Amino acid sequence: MGEEFFRELMADALGKSPEELSEYLGESRKVCDVFVQRVYMDDELSRFEWGVSVVRFNGDELEEAATYGVFHSWNLAKKYGRALSEFFKSRGYETHLKGELGE
Repeated sequence: MGEEFFRELMADALGKSPEELSEYLGESRKVCDVFVQRVYMDDELSRFEWGVSVVRFNGDELEEAATYGVFHSWNLAKKYGRALSEFFKSRGYETHLKGELGE
């Protein structure tokens, strides 16, 4: 039964655009990744701060790629990253919090 369903799904998918296929499979068109990561301040990679960056897509179109803040404190950067993640979820984005979260 599963093999037959897969064949039908693939046959139907061949005639669809990537946008139609995303809608058909229930994938979100609006995706936002929030990164908490080290931002090195020197060439020797010995001094760093914590950056919080956002990459947003609407389908295949890049809407934004920006660093929203740089913090001395890892805990503060992590809290800010979580807040941004919740903000973009409330705006209808499928949101993923990534990076050095320590969890």
